[in-house]
Amino acid sequence: MEREFRRILGEDLANYLELLRAKLAFAEEIYGVRMNYVPLITEEPVVVLDKRDGKIKWLKNKEELAEEELQRLSEKIKRNLESGFVEALLAMNMSCIDGPGE
Repeated sequence: MEREFRRILGEDLANYLELLRAKLAFAEEIYGVRMNYVPLITEEPVVVLDKRDGKIKWLKNKEELAEEELQRLSEKIKRNLESGFVEALLAMNMSCIDGPGE
């Protein structure tokens, strides 16, 4: 699926998703709060990036999207990534976490 993932979303966005996984790992180290999923699409059904394995999944059942499903939702995922929506969701979640010493 990795190859299809990169083909459908493009190299730049696939690389950006890897960066998001690294940001989650960094936040986990700094704040000590585990965040395993990054929401990519927030309308029902919710689609997330799993930090642990880097796969795009349905939040409801944690199953990886099939290639056809990824193809169908790719424009919405791209739009949410390119617009900064996903990054804004992460920033909002981080502000809810008390940092060290607070």
